[in-house]
Amino acid sequence: MSNFLPQLVSPAVLLYSYLILTQIAQGIYFAGEFELPPAFRLVYSAGLLWIVGWWLLRDSRKRGVAWVYDIGFFLSIAWPLIMPYYLLKTRGAAKGLLLILAFVGTYIAASVIGMAFYLLLVVT
Repeated sequence: MSNFLPQLVSPAVLLYSYLILTQIAQGIYFAGEFELPPAFRLVYSAGLLWIVGWWLLRDSRKRGVAWVYDIGFFLSIAWPLIMPYYLLKTRGAAKGLLLILAFVGTYIAASVIGMAFYLLLVVT
């Protein structure tokens, strides 16, 4: 039980939880053909960068990987390119690709679930 709480609040669990919740919301807005509120876009972008940065910080410390000088700016500009490279470099091709596919699959599946949820509510 003592190891459960640190794992529950780990950056990886938070990243996937955040991704699922926000993508379901975006799927609902997309299916309803509504425009996303500007505050949602701001919170989504800032939250995603913060969680990815937190995850990268903890993971790189655990694996002994050095950071660039201004990681915040670097992440805000190129995180979609940095993260796959980092995963492939630190975990190898097989495990890195599996993690990348899990992220992309979660992203797409949560959006589809959000759209299906909206359509189920509208149809019934």
